[in-house]
Amino acid sequence: MDDEPQLPATKKTRGGAKLNFLTKLKRGEKVPLEFSRSEPAGPNTSKISAYCAKLAQNGENFPFDITDWSEIPEKEEKIEEPIAELKTVFEYSDDINTWVEKKLHDKSKSNKCKMRLKHHDENKTFVQNITSCPDEVIDTQWANMCKHWNTPEFKKKSADGTTSRKHLVMPHRAGTMSFVNHAIEIETTTEKKATRYVVFQKVYSPKEGKTPNPIVEEKRAQMEALEREDLEENGSDNDISILEVTSLDQLNGGKYSKIMGTEKPGRIRGVGSGICVTKLKGGSSSNVGQNNEENAALIDEIKKLKENQMDMQKNMEEERLQMEKTVDDMKKANEESQKKN
Repeated sequence: MDDEPQLPATKKTRGGAKLNFLTKLKRGEKVPLEFSRSEPAGPNTSKISAYCAKLAQNGENFPFDITDWSEIPEKEEKIEEPIAELKTVFEYSDDINTWVEKKLHDKSKSNKCKMRLKHHDENKTFVQNITSCPDEVIDTQWANMCKHWNTPEFKKKSADGTTSRKHLVMPHRAGTMSFVNHAIEIETTTEKKATRYVVFQKVYSPKEGKTPNPIVEEKRAQMEALEREDLEENGSDNDISILEVTSLDQLNGGKYSKIMGTEKPGRIRGVGSGICVTKLKGGSSSNVGQNNEENAALIDEIKKLKENQMDMQKNMEEERLQMEKTVDDMKKANEESQKKN
């Protein structure tokens, strides 16, 4: 009995080959995880990330037709369910709860994008698009999103995003691995400290056979020159590893900041999303103050949303019932039209 594989309770949900590791788990066994800077680290990070992708497809907890993550009704309670499920599969730490919520948000957005590209066609009619609802999505939620994708506001936002990406002069090559995990790999496979400069070298290097980005190469050459000067003057690299950063002041004056310029308010470049201003001590008080003001405003906004939650849920239920009726009527009309033809 102990050698029987432990299958997930919701195996019918699609997860692809990335979830094959579940069939190899023995009963009661959990996937081990390492942690760094309040996020998963090490070789099993991709497994919990893939599992989060599966959980993010749950249309009951995270409705497909909610376009703003902050507007999910009872979001805090809804997130507790996937966290509880993750704890049954992984050796979990509550320190990564914030990472899990962000990952669920990212995977939910990614899933919407993939479903739209695969199953929605701008050249087709609304009725044709809603009848191509993918199996993974609740049909009424799919119909709502088809309606949203046809709005001028969404089309403008999509076009602006495409234009913005075309103007990106230094896209990184980190892939799905976080900067923190790249830093861990650097320090475990080489004798180097994973400073912002060293991480920059790794994640912005071109893939084999690809033409190097001239702007990246220029920045890299400038940082290498500073590294040589540092070694000649001090005999060692005085920059700090991003895995050891506790204060924003520790990053000031480093090779990366000398070449890339001063930090913008509210974010730190070259360290990934796992390290932010509000998690560091000492740094720029103006940056921290700005983030605290934004957080306070966000808390007030959440309180207002909760006060109106009952009315919103009631309205959503009425709209859902109306949409179900509309979808059924359209499907019947479409079927009758096809029979006549």
